[in-house]
Amino acid sequence: MAQNKDKEAELVKIPEAAHILGFKQRKKIDDLIEQGHLTPHSKKNSKLIWLSRIEVYDLPKPLPVPPSPDLLNQVNK
Repeated sequence: MAQNKDKEAELVKIPEAAHILGFKQRKKIDDLIEQGHLTPHSKKNSKLIWLSRIEVYDLPKPLPVPPSPDLLNQVNK
C-alpha cells in the first residue's frame, strides 16, 4: 500500500507538467502524450489524467531558437 502511495506522489497533473516544461497551454502536453513521449496514469477516485514527474523532467531539452553557431557546429561534427 505504501508503495502505491509513493507512486502516486510522483504523479503530476497535466497543467503542472505544462508549467514545468514552460508551456502556457496543455495542448503541447496532449501532443506529447499522443506521440508516446509521456504515459498517462490514473489515480484511485480521480478522473484526471496524471503524468509521471520523472518522465516530464526526463524529456529532452529543446534547442534554443535560433540555435547558436557553436551548437550547430557541435551537431555537424
